[in-house]
Amino acid sequence: MSILPEQRKAHLLSRVAEYGKLSKKSQFGGYSLMVDEVIFAITADNEFYLKGSGFVETLYKANNMDAYVYLKKGIPITLRYYRITQAIWHNSAKLNQYIDFAYHYSTQEFLGQQKQPRRIKDLPNLGIALEKKLNQVGINRIEELRTIGAKACYLKLIAQPKQGNSDLLLALAGAIVGCHRSVLPNQLKMELLNWYKELSVKSY
Repeated sequence: MSILPEQRKAHLLSRVAEYGKLSKKSQFGGYSLMVDEVIFAITADNEFYLKGSGFVETLYKANNMDAYVYLKKGIPITLRYYRITQAIWHNSAKLNQYIDFAYHYSTQEFLGQQKQPRRIKDLPNLGIALEKKLNQVGINRIEELRTIGAKACYLKLIAQPKQGNSDLLLALAGAIVGCHRSVLPNQLKMELLNWYKELSVKSY
């Protein structure tokens, strides 16, 4: 006997109740299902798809769960969501385990993304004021800061009067490696300070 969409939704609701309130929003030609902003499943065409994260993506594929294909402007895009099959719907233990996997691994992925700095101001040692100064000299993204490096960024900044000092150089280096300037690796710190002294001598 086929399980109706209403029954499936009711099962999902009851299973995720311990995690929080289930909500949905229109997305991917259907609806995404989430708890506390963590999307762990989508529903489209009366089918439910669990998000694949980490090893569970391999597990879903091994159990013949097809990936959801979303048509965007007529172009098919395969997403990391996998259809719950009839066989799994009829196996309560496996179904509950897979729902738990989808939620837990989606939560881990979500938290990992939240911890990643999105703007220059979010990096160690920096802030909105220095972000604006870097923007003014053409450095607008974290990737650009890392690619250019601390020394070149420093040189760009001191092209503007009275902005140069060793603390600024070390702050940029710390931002790039992801630490406070006071705990930079000694070898890197000494290299930067020696370079700064040579630069200062040449400027006189």
